[in-house]
Amino acid sequence: MKPLISRLKSRQGITFNEILVAMAITGIGVLGYAATTVGVIRGNHASGNHTVAVNLAHEKLEQLKGATNLVSENRCPGAGESGLNALGAAGGIFDRCWTITDTPLAAGLKQIEVTVTWRESGSGAVTLSTLVYKD
Repeated sequence: MKPLISRLKSRQGITFNEILVAMAITGIGVLGYAATTVGVIRGNHASGNHTVAVNLAHEKLEQLKGATNLVSENRCPGAGESGLNALGAAGGIFDRCWTITDTPLAAGLKQIEVTVTWRESGSGAVTLSTLVYKD
């Protein structure tokens, strides 16, 4: 058996092919991580839009529930509010519309339905509905 020092001196180092293989493996790992990161960012953006839409719909639903006199009306899809931002002001990507209808369940019972849509690469819609008794 050769002594340790003579074995270390006879070592040539790593070859060019070994470096290329290591770089290819590292590159594949980095590309996989980048693709996953892009997917997570898109998912977070879509989730944020959905959350804003739910909040805008809930805000309008509460406003309509608090009205003293509810008359049947249909403001969907064109007669509602368009171009809302996350705070409900102008200058955004969200459109909000609502309908108020009488229900056959009882006299004075109204159904309120609020729909919020958004225009973007991950466009979508959220609809909230409730029943309100107004005599």
